[in-house]
Amino acid sequence: MDNKQILKDNFEEKDGSFLYFLHEKSVFNKESFKLLYEAIRAVADENVEISRNAQKIAFIYGTILKCFLYHFDKNDKYKIMNLPENYNKIIEILSKSVEYYFTTRI
Repeated sequence: MDNKQILKDNFEEKDGSFLYFLHEKSVFNKESFKLLYEAIRAVADENVEISRNAQKIAFIYGTILKCFLYHFDKNDKYKIMNLPENYNKIIEILSKSVEYYFTTRI
């Protein structure tokens, strides 16, 4: 699948994207997470549409972090099903891919 399409699908929370599973279905889907992670890294190496990609990556990253926060908020009913026990490592991996995208642009 095209990396830009993966970002677009997550940005639009399309069915099958990681953000769709996480936000709409409250499910941590490992395959779609891997696709998103790899797409962010690949797009970081491209030199086109930088600002549009940065906007999409920032939105996706922010929404994922919010979903994790809501999951652990005792006053919120939102819960992620299938969240791996090593969720902190997942956040770290995603964070590094986002950092990589932005730092390769400096």
